[in-house]
Amino acid sequence: MSDQQSTPAPVWSSDDLRRQAEEQLQAQPSQHSEANFQHLRHDFEAQQHELQVHQVELLLQNEELQRSNQALELARDKYQELYDMAPVGYFSLDKGGHIVEVNAAGSAQLGLSRPHLLGRRFLLFVDESSRTSLATLLKRLGSGAASGRGRLELRLLPQSAGGAGAGGPTVPLEGQLDAVLSSGGDIRLAITDITALKAAQSTILALNDTLETRIVARTVQVQELNEELELFVQSTMQALDTPLRHISSFAGLLKHAQPAATPAPTAAASPAPQDTQTVYPEALREHYLREMVSAAEHVQVLAAALTEYFRLGRQRARFIPVSLEKVLAEVKKSLAGELEGRQIVWEQHRLPTVTGDSRTLQLLFFHLLDNALKFSETRSEVRICIGVSENNTEYIISVQDNGVGFNMRQKSRLFALFQQLHSPRQFRGLGLGLAVVKRVVLRHGGRVWGEGKEGEGASFWVALPKEAGVRR
Repeated sequence: MSDQQSTPAPVWSSDDLRRQAEEQLQAQPSQHSEANFQHLRHDFEAQQHELQVHQVELLLQNEELQRSNQALELARDKYQELYDMAPVGYFSLDKGGHIVEVNAAGSAQLGLSRPHLLGRRFLLFVDESSRTSLATLLKRLGSGAASGRGRLELRLLPQSAGGAGAGGPTVPLEGQLDAVLSSGGDIRLAITDITALKAAQSTILALNDTLETRIVARTVQVQELNEELELFVQSTMQALDTPLRHISSFAGLLKHAQPAATPAPTAAASPAPQDTQTVYPEALREHYLREMVSAAEHVQVLAAALTEYFRLGRQRARFIPVSLEKVLAEVKKSLAGELEGRQIVWEQHRLPTVTGDSRTLQLLFFHLLDNALKFSETRSEVRICIGVSENNTEYIISVQDNGVGFNMRQKSRLFALFQQLHSPRQFRGLGLGLAVVKRVVLRHGGRVWGEGKEGEGASFWVALPKEAGVRR
């Protein structure tokens, strides 16, 4: 039995198998080896060529890809710069309403830098008055129920990096929001700052509300100016009429005058011829000439007064806060010559500060005080009281004296140009001072009036607005 026992098969390794295969291949006779070699070479060269072509194609594709990437990077940088430089605030929100992208203008609108805004809910920066309407719009866009676009006006509440109140109070921003749902599902917002536009609209509405009142006020002013112009022309003609008539009359007399002469006596003298000229003594001719010169000088004085009066209206006023205390002190200095040697009792209240033109306000007080001093010359003791009262809109300054006063029946002539309520022989002046007072007061948008009683004195009131009003 042991002789018939089978011997186990040998175990070959992979190296042994390869060696035996090569030996058998070499032992076999070679058939068509040259043809196979040529065929294999041809296939190899073809494959090599294909690989080289593919390699060149890959190089060209890589270069084109690099150029495309560079172009895309340039385009991305360009549009990123345009995105950041845009004056409109751009935001991208995810479906939860969180900010995922924002440009520089949007950061400025919300008062925080881009890193502090990313990830925060946009609604936190919206005023409560606009929050509900914006939330409704975002919900409709996110659900696809809307047409993919929406617009509304809202109020934003800018914040500071340190939290609410860290940078002090912030000014709300009025904005117009345009929203669109992108193809990727994000909601994109564009917010235009219309704060200045809304302020301008509010101003226009406020002006429209007061337009009728201002038209009525302007109409009254035009009527007053027309009346003032008529009075001016009338007063000017009256003031010039007297001196011009004097000049004309005396010139006519001199035209027909002949110097007086004593003819030499002669026995055979023939009768003197008839002459239409009148013979005047030389002294009378000189008197006529003096009257003409005086009338002409008076016309010159009136012309100078008119020039000064109109210059007051043409000069540009500079309205600033003016202390009437300082104005009155300056006026008293300029009237020092009038005050010297006279017994004057002053009573003066504390004067306010008003918005006005300092130079013309000095003219106003100069003429009021000069008027009080002039018409109190006959008093041994002059009493002048400068008082102040006020209402909701005006400061009312009064100047009272104990002078000769005036007849209230003539009060309509008080502030007319060249109107004198007393004889020029008794009191100096041209009737210009109170006309200047009225002109100054009207330029300040105020009122002026006066009262008097013959023999007991006069009082004048000037009402100046507390706030800047309509001026001329």
